[in-house]
Amino acid sequence: MKEIRKGGILLFENWHGKENIGSSRIRGHWLVNNWNKVGSQDTSLEVFQQGAKYSFWIFQKTYWLDYAKVFSGIKILDICDADWLDTVPIKELIDNCDAVTTSTEALRDEIKKFAEGKRVVYIPDRQDLTYHNIQKKHTNEKAKKVIWFGYSHNAVVLDKVISALKKYNLELTVLSDYRPPYMKADVNLKFDYNNPNFNFNDIILQHDFVIMPSDTRPRGRFKSPNKLYTSWALGMPAATNAEELKRFMDPEGRKKESELRFKEVQEKWDIKLSVKEFQDLINEIKKEKV
Repeated sequence: MKEIRKGGILLFENWHGKENIGSSRIRGHWLVNNWNKVGSQDTSLEVFQQGAKYSFWIFQKTYWLDYAKVFSGIKILDICDADWLDTVPIKELIDNCDAVTTSTEALRDEIKKFAEGKRVVYIPDRQDLTYHNIQKKHTNEKAKKVIWFGYSHNAVVLDKVISALKKYNLELTVLSDYRPPYMKADVNLKFDYNNPNFNFNDIILQHDFVIMPSDTRPRGRFKSPNKLYTSWALGMPAATNAEELKRFMDPEGRKKESELRFKEVQEKWDIKLSVKEFQDLINEIKKEKV
Protein backbone atom coordinates (compact mmCIF):
# COMPACT_ATOMS: atom_id res chain seq x y z
CA MET A 1 0.00 0.00 0.00
CA LYS A 2 1.39 3.42 -0.98
CA GLU A 3 2.39 5.63 1.95
CA ILE A 4 0.20 8.69 2.44
CA ARG A 5 2.40 11.80 2.41
CA LYS A 6 -0.36 14.34 2.79
CA GLY A 7 -0.98 16.63 5.74
CA GLY A 8 -4.05 18.42 6.99
CA ILE A 9 -4.15 21.71 8.85
CA LEU A 10 -7.19 22.48 10.98
CA LEU A 11 -7.59 26.26 11.00
CA PHE A 12 -8.86 28.37 13.86
CA GLU A 13 -11.33 30.07 11.52
CA ASN A 14 -12.82 26.74 10.40
CA TRP A 15 -12.99 25.31 13.91
CA HIS A 16 -14.91 28.36 15.15
CA GLY A 17 -16.95 28.98 12.00
CA LYS A 18 -15.34 32.35 11.27
CA GLU A 19 -13.86 33.95 8.17
CA ASN A 20 -10.71 35.90 7.34
CA ILE A 21 -8.91 35.37 10.64
CA GLY A 22 -5.41 36.81 10.45
CA SER A 23 -3.63 33.92 12.15
CA SER A 24 -5.38 31.38 9.90
CA ARG A 25 -4.32 33.30 6.83
CA ILE A 26 -0.69 33.78 7.91
CA ARG A 27 -0.12 30.41 9.59
CA GLY A 28 -2.58 28.37 7.52
CA HIS A 29 -3.64 29.41 4.06
CA TRP A 30 -0.24 30.84 3.16
CA LEU A 31 1.48 27.62 4.24
CA VAL A 32 -0.90 25.59 2.08
CA ASN A 33 -0.50 27.90 -0.92
CA ASN A 34 3.30 27.72 -0.81
CA TRP A 35 3.89 24.19 0.47
CA ASN A 36 4.83 22.64 -2.88
CA LYS A 37 7.00 25.56 -3.94
CA VAL A 38 9.59 24.64 -1.32
CA GLY A 39 11.85 21.73 -0.44
CA SER A 40 11.68 18.20 -1.83
CA GLN A 41 7.97 18.48 -2.67
CA ASP A 42 7.40 14.87 -1.60
CA THR A 43 4.55 15.91 0.72
CA SER A 44 1.45 18.04 0.35
CA LEU A 45 -0.61 20.11 2.75
CA GLU A 46 -4.27 21.05 2.57
CA VAL A 47 -6.87 22.68 4.78
CA PHE A 48 -8.53 19.86 6.74
CA GLN A 49 -11.18 17.93 4.81
CA GLN A 50 -13.57 15.66 6.69
CA GLY A 51 -12.84 12.02 5.89
CA ALA A 52 -9.48 12.61 4.18
CA LYS A 53 -6.49 10.45 5.09
CA TYR A 54 -3.44 12.24 6.47
CA SER A 55 0.05 11.25 7.55
CA PHE A 56 0.65 14.47 9.49
CA TRP A 57 -1.59 16.99 11.12
CA ILE A 58 -1.27 20.63 12.24
CA PHE A 59 -3.69 22.09 14.80
CA GLN A 60 -3.59 25.83 14.04
CA LYS A 61 -4.72 27.39 17.33
CA THR A 62 -7.31 24.63 17.68
CA TYR A 63 -7.64 22.13 20.50
CA TRP A 64 -9.40 19.02 19.22
CA LEU A 65 -8.23 16.75 22.01
CA ASP A 66 -10.41 13.75 21.13
CA TYR A 67 -8.91 13.55 17.64
CA ALA A 68 -5.37 14.15 18.87
CA LYS A 69 -5.72 11.11 21.12
CA VAL A 70 -6.66 8.75 18.28
CA PHE A 71 -4.71 10.10 15.28
CA SER A 72 -1.63 7.92 14.80
CA GLY A 73 0.37 10.17 12.47
CA ILE A 74 2.60 13.13 13.22
CA LYS A 75 0.81 15.82 15.22
CA ILE A 76 1.89 19.45 15.65
CA LEU A 77 0.13 22.07 17.75
CA ASP A 78 0.67 25.57 16.34
CA ILE A 79 0.16 28.38 18.85
CA CYS A 80 0.09 32.13 18.27
CA ASP A 81 -1.56 33.33 21.51
CA ALA A 82 -1.24 32.70 25.22
CA ASP A 83 -4.42 30.62 25.18
CA TRP A 84 -3.63 28.83 28.43
CA LEU A 85 -4.39 32.13 30.22
CA ASP A 86 -8.00 31.69 29.06
CA THR A 87 -8.22 28.22 30.67
CA VAL A 88 -7.94 26.45 27.31
CA PRO A 89 -6.73 22.85 27.97
CA ILE A 90 -3.49 23.46 26.11
CA LYS A 91 -1.41 21.11 28.26
CA GLU A 92 -3.55 18.09 27.42
CA LEU A 93 -3.20 18.66 23.69
CA ILE A 94 0.55 19.21 23.99
CA ASP A 95 0.82 15.87 25.77
CA ASN A 96 -0.88 14.21 22.79
CA CYS A 97 1.23 15.93 20.10
CA ASP A 98 4.76 15.36 18.85
CA ALA A 99 5.75 19.01 18.78
CA VAL A 100 4.59 22.55 19.36
CA THR A 101 5.31 25.48 17.04
CA THR A 102 4.96 29.09 18.18
CA SER A 103 4.78 32.46 16.48
CA THR A 104 7.10 34.21 18.96
CA GLU A 105 10.15 33.38 21.02
CA ALA A 106 8.32 34.52 24.17
CA LEU A 107 5.59 31.93 23.54
CA ARG A 108 8.21 29.26 22.88
CA ASP A 109 10.06 29.99 26.12
CA GLU A 110 6.85 30.02 28.18
CA ILE A 111 5.46 26.81 26.69
CA LYS A 112 8.73 24.99 27.29
CA LYS A 113 8.03 25.34 31.00
CA PHE A 114 5.09 22.92 30.81
CA ALA A 115 5.83 20.91 27.67
CA GLU A 116 8.13 18.38 29.29
CA GLY A 117 9.96 16.24 26.76
CA LYS A 118 8.27 17.87 23.77
CA ARG A 119 9.95 19.69 20.94
CA VAL A 120 8.92 23.39 21.01
CA VAL A 121 9.97 25.33 17.91
CA TYR A 122 9.72 29.03 17.10
CA ILE A 123 8.49 29.55 13.53
CA PRO A 124 7.74 33.26 13.08
CA ASP A 125 4.81 34.75 11.23
CA ARG A 126 5.96 35.57 7.71
CA GLN A 127 4.56 37.18 4.57
CA ASP A 128 3.22 35.83 1.29
CA LEU A 129 4.62 38.30 -1.22
CA THR A 130 2.10 37.21 -3.83
CA TYR A 131 -0.65 38.41 -1.47
CA HIS A 132 1.01 41.69 -0.50
CA ASN A 133 2.25 42.23 -4.02
CA ILE A 134 2.51 46.03 -4.32
CA GLN A 135 4.74 48.57 -2.60
CA LYS A 136 4.16 52.19 -1.66
CA LYS A 137 5.57 54.88 -3.94
CA HIS A 138 6.48 57.62 -1.51
CA THR A 139 6.03 61.24 -2.56
CA ASN A 140 8.32 64.15 -1.71
CA GLU A 141 5.78 65.65 0.64
CA LYS A 142 5.63 65.82 4.40
CA ALA A 143 3.49 63.07 5.91
CA LYS A 144 -0.20 63.85 6.42
CA LYS A 145 -2.02 60.55 6.99
CA VAL A 146 -1.18 57.48 9.08
CA ILE A 147 -3.02 54.20 9.65
CA TRP A 148 -3.28 51.52 12.33
CA PHE A 149 -4.90 48.14 11.58
CA GLY A 150 -5.93 45.20 13.74
CA TYR A 151 -8.65 43.91 16.04
CA SER A 152 -10.57 46.75 17.67
CA HIS A 153 -9.96 45.54 21.22
CA ASN A 154 -6.24 46.14 20.64
CA ALA A 155 -6.70 49.74 19.46
CA VAL A 156 -6.26 50.95 23.05
CA VAL A 157 -2.50 50.93 22.38
CA LEU A 158 -3.14 54.07 20.33
CA ASP A 159 -4.22 56.06 23.38
CA LYS A 160 -0.62 56.86 24.28
CA VAL A 161 0.22 58.35 20.85
CA ILE A 162 -2.87 60.47 20.11
CA SER A 163 -1.26 63.65 21.47
CA ALA A 164 1.88 63.08 19.35
CA LEU A 165 -0.22 62.61 16.22
CA LYS A 166 -2.02 65.86 16.91
CA LYS A 167 1.31 67.61 17.46
CA TYR A 168 2.35 66.67 13.92
CA ASN A 169 -1.13 67.34 12.48
CA LEU A 170 -1.43 63.73 11.32
CA GLU A 171 -4.80 62.29 10.36
CA LEU A 172 -5.33 58.84 11.93
CA THR A 173 -7.23 56.05 10.18
CA VAL A 174 -8.10 52.88 12.09
CA LEU A 175 -8.91 49.76 10.07
CA SER A 176 -10.48 47.15 12.33
CA ASP A 177 -13.34 44.73 12.86
CA TYR A 178 -15.31 47.78 14.06
CA ARG A 179 -16.45 46.20 17.33
CA PRO A 180 -16.47 48.99 18.40
CA PRO A 181 -14.78 51.62 16.21
CA TYR A 182 -11.92 53.54 17.83
CA MET A 183 -13.55 56.82 18.80
CA LYS A 184 -10.32 58.85 18.88
CA ALA A 185 -9.55 58.14 15.22
CA ASP A 186 -10.24 60.67 12.49
CA VAL A 187 -11.42 57.90 10.17
CA ASN A 188 -12.69 54.41 11.04
CA LEU A 189 -12.82 51.72 8.37
CA LYS A 190 -14.01 48.13 8.66
CA PHE A 191 -12.43 44.91 7.47
CA ASP A 192 -14.93 43.70 4.87
CA TYR A 193 -13.44 40.84 2.88
CA ASN A 194 -16.90 39.81 1.66
CA ASN A 195 -17.15 43.10 -0.22
CA PRO A 196 -15.55 42.73 -3.68
CA ASN A 197 -14.51 46.38 -3.53
CA PHE A 198 -12.56 45.94 -0.29
CA ASN A 199 -8.82 45.84 -0.91
CA PHE A 200 -6.58 45.76 2.15
CA ASN A 201 -3.40 46.64 0.27
CA ASP A 202 -4.97 49.68 -1.41
CA ILE A 203 -6.31 51.04 1.88
CA ILE A 204 -2.91 50.81 3.58
CA LEU A 205 -1.13 52.41 0.63
CA GLN A 206 -3.41 55.45 0.72
CA HIS A 207 -1.49 56.55 3.81
CA ASP A 208 2.04 57.84 4.34
CA PHE A 209 3.10 55.33 6.99
CA VAL A 210 1.72 52.91 9.55
CA ILE A 211 1.52 53.78 13.24
CA MET A 212 2.20 50.70 15.36
CA PRO A 213 2.90 51.51 19.03
CA SER A 214 4.28 48.71 21.18
CA ASP A 215 1.80 46.75 23.27
CA THR A 216 2.87 47.05 26.90
CA ARG A 217 -0.10 45.12 28.30
CA PRO A 218 0.73 41.84 30.13
CA ARG A 219 -0.03 39.72 27.06
CA GLY A 220 1.73 42.12 24.75
CA ARG A 221 5.05 40.35 25.11
CA PHE A 222 3.55 37.23 23.49
CA LYS A 223 2.21 39.07 20.43
CA SER A 224 3.76 38.55 17.02
CA PRO A 225 5.16 41.54 15.08
CA ASN A 226 3.33 40.31 11.98
CA LYS A 227 1.70 43.71 11.41
CA LEU A 228 5.15 45.24 11.13
CA TYR A 229 6.10 42.65 8.50
CA THR A 230 2.81 43.25 6.68
CA SER A 231 3.56 46.97 6.57
CA TRP A 232 7.12 46.41 5.37
CA ALA A 233 5.97 43.99 2.65
CA LEU A 234 3.84 46.85 1.30
CA GLY A 235 6.75 49.27 1.35
CA MET A 236 5.25 51.10 4.32
CA PRO A 237 7.39 52.32 7.22
CA ALA A 238 5.88 51.49 10.62
CA ALA A 239 6.47 53.87 13.51
CA THR A 240 6.76 52.04 16.82
CA ASN A 241 8.14 54.91 18.91
CA ALA A 242 8.48 58.71 19.05
CA GLU A 243 11.83 58.79 17.25
CA GLU A 244 10.47 56.83 14.28
CA LEU A 245 7.32 58.96 14.19
CA LYS A 246 9.43 62.10 13.86
CA ARG A 247 11.74 60.52 11.26
CA PHE A 248 8.90 59.31 9.05
CA MET A 249 7.40 62.76 8.78
CA ASP A 250 10.19 63.42 6.28
CA PRO A 251 9.82 61.83 2.80
CA GLU A 252 13.48 60.81 2.63
CA GLY A 253 13.16 59.05 5.98
CA ARG A 254 10.18 57.10 4.69
CA LYS A 255 11.90 56.16 1.43
CA LYS A 256 15.04 54.88 3.16
CA GLU A 257 13.03 52.89 5.69
CA SER A 258 10.80 51.45 2.97
CA GLU A 259 13.75 50.17 0.93
CA LEU A 260 15.57 48.78 3.97
CA ARG A 261 12.56 46.93 5.39
CA PHE A 262 11.31 45.53 2.10
CA LYS A 263 14.72 43.98 1.55
CA GLU A 264 14.53 42.53 5.06
CA VAL A 265 11.13 40.99 4.33
CA GLN A 266 12.48 39.36 1.18
CA GLU A 267 15.46 37.91 3.06
CA LYS A 268 13.93 36.98 6.44
CA TRP A 269 10.15 37.14 6.41
CA ASP A 270 9.09 35.29 3.25
CA ILE A 271 6.48 32.60 4.01
CA LYS A 272 8.53 30.05 2.05
CA LEU A 273 11.04 30.07 4.92
CA SER A 274 8.27 29.04 7.32
CA VAL A 275 7.18 26.27 4.96
CA LYS A 276 10.73 24.92 4.93
CA GLU A 277 10.91 25.02 8.73
CA PHE A 278 7.65 23.09 9.07
CA GLN A 279 8.81 20.53 6.51
CA ASP A 280 12.14 20.08 8.31
CA LEU A 281 10.36 19.63 11.63
CA ILE A 282 8.02 16.99 10.19
CA ASN A 283 10.97 15.09 8.69
CA GLU A 284 12.84 15.21 12.02
CA ILE A 285 9.82 13.84 13.89
CA LYS A 286 9.36 11.11 11.30
CA LYS A 287 12.97 9.97 11.73
CA GLU A 288 12.52 9.86 15.51
CA LYS A 289 9.35 7.79 15.20
CA VAL A 290 11.08 5.32 12.90
